[in-house]
Amino acid sequence: MMKSLKTIFLVAFVASLLIACSEDDSSQPNVVDFGDAPSSALITTGVVNVITENTVRYHTIDFGDAPYTVTIVETENAIVLVDLGPAPAFAAELEAYADAISKSASVIITHNHGDHYGGAGSFTALDFYAESAVATQLNATDDFAALYSKSVIGVTETQTIGGLEFTFDKVSNAETGENGYFYNEEHKIVFAGDLIYNLSHPYLREYTPKDSEDEIDNWVAGLNELKSNFSDYNHVFVGHNGSRSDVGTVLDENIDYLQQAQGLIKGTQSLSVGGTASSNQEVIEELELLFTNYKEGGLLLSGTDAFFPGDTGADWF
Repeated sequence: MMKSLKTIFLVAFVASLLIACSEDDSSQPNVVDFGDAPSSALITTGVVNVITENTVRYHTIDFGDAPYTVTIVETENAIVLVDLGPAPAFAAELEAYADAISKSASVIITHNHGDHYGGAGSFTALDFYAESAVATQLNATDDFAALYSKSVIGVTETQTIGGLEFTFDKVSNAETGENGYFYNEEHKIVFAGDLIYNLSHPYLREYTPKDSEDEIDNWVAGLNELKSNFSDYNHVFVGHNGSRSDVGTVLDENIDYLQQAQGLIKGTQSLSVGGTASSNQEVIEELELLFTNYKEGGLLLSGTDAFFPGDTGADWF
């Protein structure tokens, strides 16, 4: 009788251990073995940074001096390329890098600027997505249509792309007419395009303070909304200079920069040498002085001769 009780007790104990182990296993996070990332040597005109997490891997590729950032979001079975850089020379390397991952692919374009879709001609077999207003702009842009003959798919709210559910939104009349952004709640990631610049001088060419609508006011309002919604997110991926994990901090940096730029242009903030700015070049030089560690970015495109000889620059004064 005693032996039977011991046997019963032993069987029950082993069973409880098996159940506990099973419960422990189920609580473990799912992890994808992504293997080695493609060789960074494939990108001779830029720098690659790879962030690997449990079920997703991010490749940020910064091309050129600006730099122009392309982000590749990789899941177990697919990749999503976010923006495509400005030039065919960059696109050839980007295509080689994406091909080395060897998974089905899609493209998301954040906004209708050539430095974000210039490489589209190398990815014509893929489906392209954008926030709906941005998609309408892209489809009506001759330069883009010459590179990509199919229609960009417009997304008004959410869309599953590459196995991830993304929610799309936009800020109007800020850095440009329609600045799209999108995010994924599961992984707490947001893709801000050119609404956020990472330690880079932003593109202020389309700021027209003499008009009734103030684009910097709109831009700052949009950034404050992003700050309310995404400050606790794990990563923000931007259009220039990679990504950041301190999302709230980079938003504060951008708000500060824009407000100082606005003050210099409107004459409510003095120059370091005294007085107020009366030309685009004085504003550019002051911002370079105030933010000495920032990459050039798009700021210089506000100056004279920026796009062509005789170009008068941004319409600030």
